[in-house]
Amino acid sequence: MSKSPSEFSIRLEQELARDGASIYRGLADLPQWWNPAHSYSGAAENLSMELRAGGCFCEQWKEASVEHLRVIYALPGREVRLSGGLGPLQSMPVSGLMRWRIVPQGDKSLLTWEYRVWGSSANNLDKIAEPVNTVLAEQFKALKDYLEK
Repeated sequence: MSKSPSEFSIRLEQELARDGASIYRGLADLPQWWNPAHSYSGAAENLSMELRAGGCFCEQWKEASVEHLRVIYALPGREVRLSGGLGPLQSMPVSGLMRWRIVPQGDKSLLTWEYRVWGSSANNLDKIAEPVNTVLAEQFKALKDYLEK
C-alpha cells in the first residue's frame, strides 16, 4: 500500500487453484462472499454486480438503493475495472479506480485486486487508506475462500 494526503493505492494478490472463467464469474457472486457488515443495508443478499461496461455494483433494499461502483471495463475471464468510491469515499470529492485482473498460470490463476483513490490533499486520504486496506483485505480473503470451496 502507498499513501499520501492526496491519494492512496492498495494492491492485493493471490494465486488461486481456479481457471480465469470461474474466478471472473465468482466476482459477480457478491452475496456469496461480501461481508454484510460492509454494506449499507447490512444484508449481502441486497448486493449485485453486472459484469459489463455500464454495469452496477449496487445494493438495493426496501425503497433504498446505492451504487457502490460502476463497471467501466469487462473482459471475461481476464479483467474488470470499476470506477467510484466505496463507503465513506462516496461522499468525498475523490476519484477511485478498482481493478480485478486474472492472469492464467497453467491450471491456476493469479488474481490481483487494486484500488487507487485520488483527490485534493485536503481530503487527508493517507488517514483513510489503512481502514480501506483492512476492509479490502477482509473482502479479498472472503472471495478467495468462496472461490476455493
